[in-house]
Amino acid sequence: MKILKLTKYFFPKFIVFFLIIGIVIFPETSIDAAKNGIHIWVDILIPSLLPFIIGANLIVSLKVVDILGYIINPITKFIFNVSGKSALVFAISAVSGYPVGAKLASDLRLKKDITSKESQRLVSFCSTSGPLFIIGAVGIGMLKNDNLGYLMLICHYLGAITVGLIFRRYGHEKRYKTESSMLNNIKSIINTPAEEGFFVSFGNSVINGVNTLMAVGGFVIVFSVVFNILTSFNIINFISSMLCIPFSVLGITKEVCSAFLSGLFEITIGCNNISNINAISEPIKATLCSFIIGFSGLSILAQCCSFIGKTDINTNLYIFSKFLHGIFAGIYTFLFYPLFQTYLPTSNFSFIYNSVYNNKAFDCYFNNFKIFLIITVILYIIFNLYFIYKIKD
Repeated sequence: MKILKLTKYFFPKFIVFFLIIGIVIFPETSIDAAKNGIHIWVDILIPSLLPFIIGANLIVSLKVVDILGYIINPITKFIFNVSGKSALVFAISAVSGYPVGAKLASDLRLKKDITSKESQRLVSFCSTSGPLFIIGAVGIGMLKNDNLGYLMLICHYLGAITVGLIFRRYGHEKRYKTESSMLNNIKSIINTPAEEGFFVSFGNSVINGVNTLMAVGGFVIVFSVVFNILTSFNIINFISSMLCIPFSVLGITKEVCSAFLSGLFEITIGCNNISNINAISEPIKATLCSFIIGFSGLSILAQCCSFIGKTDINTNLYIFSKFLHGIFAGIYTFLFYPLFQTYLPTSNFSFIYNSVYNNKAFDCYFNNFKIFLIITVILYIIFNLYFIYKIKD
């Protein structure tokens, strides 16, 4: 028992010390890795996540989630054994991507809008990637096949739903029908005066959104540096060699194992490394990328756990649910690939994606996102100064 306690105490310290030594020994590698992490954060994560995070925070604070939650509550209670407002977290996460779903679920638990068991069921399937990353970055940008991106997107959501169904009975908690009618509940929300005005809610949403993205950027940069240090010490090379031995029977090479390991640290780097390997077929590439996106990688897991850790949600069980998500997403992608090649009507999904993302508003935003970023930072500073002034009063 004493050895176990000593290991738990000293192991994290040893890891931190080891990484600091690595930064000192390989300064150029660390700087290049940090630059790469900053590039991913500024050019990919900020433009794709910032509006969704601010919008999601605003929707929650204005109680839009509560109203819509009562409307869809009967469906979500029957399927996932969660409340309607919980299921809306899945919809927002599905549109925006990591780590929005985990953050919103944590916020609902911190406000005690949902129980501990329900929040555990919620994070099991409401932490997903978004269409912009799966179709745009991976499908079109990396695998050069937008239709393959739609297949991976469908399988990603199917994997999340499957995990949600598995966790449906977690906690043996049953949701009982409330005595009040849906209309009475909605009237009660409307008639209840808001604790904060619109501009205060908007200011809080901007501040929380920017703070969240700052944390996300920090995690991406740190894990980018960590992976490159481990590579410089040949630790990744050693693990790849060990993994290659049992999987060599299946034709998996050391290069594939190394690319897959990079995805377990950071999904963008991993998916890009897998897409650049010529020795494996397209369905294997898609399957491995689907697992990595479903599992989300240590970088995103750390981001999500930083929010979940503030609540009584079990982080180990959350990580296990993400592992299951990756397994199911990969299996579905591999099984549905032949069907997708001949029968899947991806044009229907393409129309939905184009109507939501490929429009003038989004084109304007992505072409000028640095201007929007400057405006957001200015608003962030103004509202911070405003709240500091109010606290002094």
